[in-house]
Amino acid sequence: MTAETSAAQHLPPLIAEHDTWISVDPVTGCPADCAYCYLGPLGLRATRPVPRITPRRTAEEVHKFLHGRRAELIDPLEDPTPLCLGNYTDMLMTPENRRATVETLREISRTIRPRTTILITKSILREETVAEIDELEWPVVWFFSQSFARNAGIPLERGRISHFEDTLANARLISASKNQQAVHFWRPFVQELTPAPADMPFWVASLKNSGMRCSVLTGLRLGPGVPDDDPRLHTHLPDSMRAGLRTTQMFDQESWKEATRAGRHVGYPVYRNSSCALALVSEAREQLGTWNPAVFADRCTPCFCPADQRRRCLPIRPPNHEEGHNPTELCERLGRFLKINSDRISINEVKKYLYIEAAVSEFDYNTIMHAMRGRYVPVVQSTEWRRAWKSAWSTEARRRAGDDPTAPFRSVMP
Repeated sequence: MTAETSAAQHLPPLIAEHDTWISVDPVTGCPADCAYCYLGPLGLRATRPVPRITPRRTAEEVHKFLHGRRAELIDPLEDPTPLCLGNYTDMLMTPENRRATVETLREISRTIRPRTTILITKSILREETVAEIDELEWPVVWFFSQSFARNAGIPLERGRISHFEDTLANARLISASKNQQAVHFWRPFVQELTPAPADMPFWVASLKNSGMRCSVLTGLRLGPGVPDDDPRLHTHLPDSMRAGLRTTQMFDQESWKEATRAGRHVGYPVYRNSSCALALVSEAREQLGTWNPAVFADRCTPCFCPADQRRRCLPIRPPNHEEGHNPTELCERLGRFLKINSDRISINEVKKYLYIEAAVSEFDYNTIMHAMRGRYVPVVQSTEWRRAWKSAWSTEARRRAGDDPTAPFRSVMP
């Protein structure tokens, strides 16, 4: 079997339910070659992007997805779950991808009601692209991914990757638009790439002054989907890779404290969860439940978040008093969705856990999370993994709820 054949067999689904958003992937393959990228094991790194479907067909499939089986749990007309365009490519790194981005957004805007759409890029934006997207009057949140490896002179990335100054220019361009907002993805946040404590305030202030609404810090997760055999990682991130032998994620905890301190000083939010960033820019309650009493000590309170936003996330009244909330009816609906007996599903109102005694696919688990909107943390018997990288939500929830209730609920990748 050739590498190309193996990669083709592991291509992602066109549309899939991820932790924070719904992934829409009409293009696969990225011309960049980043040592830490999960596209490496899929054979999609350092390759020419390949379109899989036309923009019009993509929009039709998005509508079908939202109104199909998923609608058994979530009303598509009331659902705030964002779309994310291009998780298996950089949709801005080639002229063809840029055209596909605008055309796909245009077709989606004609097909469904307005819904926040995420674009993740390491590229340098062009004014004409931003202008074309703005004309659609469609809510777009840009996640500008920046590792700072190039600024540090560490050769982990090849291709047209933005330097820090380019990323700041991107944010300034977006902040001048009408319908788009900028968020900084600080990843991988590992000790070899983070600034010295004395320099952290300058970096954070620069991000804020550029127009970034906040930063989301994520580590480098190890395991399936991560190219930990890439020699560049072991050569240039030796301390982190050694530390990774004892954990599933490399993350610079000490620099995280410095970044949070610097953010608090200048009034710039610093998060560990992309769902928190999306809640901030939408001026809405966070949708996965980082504020839920079951997990907030690890996922919410350590972050610097503005007081107004924290108030939006506070539970106003007990879940069993919320409009339309009927635990028995909820268990029955979940049973029908998963095709299992509802007596295998139970709710603990005190601990805020939803227990499902069954194996659940990763995408169904994420759909259930989105349906709960943070009311409960789903705990399933086991998870059937579907993506190139593993999320921590379901495994951490199971560990916290059962084996070790005092264990920290670690942050996750989107």
